[in-house]
Amino acid sequence: MATLTGAASAAEQDDDASQEPLHAVAVTVTEHSESQTVTDGEASAVEKSAASGVSHFFSPQAPDYRGDSAYGHLTGQVRYRDGDHMTFAWGLKLNAATAAQATGPMSESATATRNGRSFGYSDSHGAIGSSYLVHSSFRVNTSHYVLTVKEHFPIARGEKYITTVFDFTVTLI
Repeated sequence: MATLTGAASAAEQDDDASQEPLHAVAVTVTEHSESQTVTDGEASAVEKSAASGVSHFFSPQAPDYRGDSAYGHLTGQVRYRDGDHMTFAWGLKLNAATAAQATGPMSESATATRNGRSFGYSDSHGAIGSSYLVHSSFRVNTSHYVLTVKEHFPIARGEKYITTVFDFTVTLI
C-alpha cells in the first residue's frame, strides 16, 4: 500500500510555518488479527490473535507504536503539527511464516472509521507480494479511530484471509 502523497495546501504550509508548541497526545491502542483458511472449498474456523488491553501514549518524545500478532507486525506513528493537524502513518507486514504460505500475489485493502463513521479513507492493492510492507497515512484529530486491514492470498489447495483491526483514540493532554 503506497503512502498517500500530494502537494501541501496553502493552509498546511502556513501550519508548518507557525511554529506553535507541540501538544502531547494520548492514544489507547487495541489491536487484534483474525485468520481464516479455505482449503479445497472448506472454510476453517476463524483464528483470533488479540493484544490484551495494550495502551500507548503518543508524545513528541515517544511518537510511535509497534506490536506483533500471530500473523504480522504493525507499526503506527503520529506526526505532530498542532492539535488539529496531525497525521497518523501506519505499516503492516506479515511475519515470515504467514507470508511463506502464499502461492501467489496478495490483495489487500484498508479502511478507517472515525467515531464509528466512515470519513473517506481507503486504500487497496490487487496484486502484491505477501512479504510486502503495506502502509499508508491519514490526518487525525482528537477522535476515536478504527483501522481495518484485510489481506487475502492463495495457498496450497485454497486461500488465506487475514484481517487486522487497530483501534485507537487520539486525545490532547
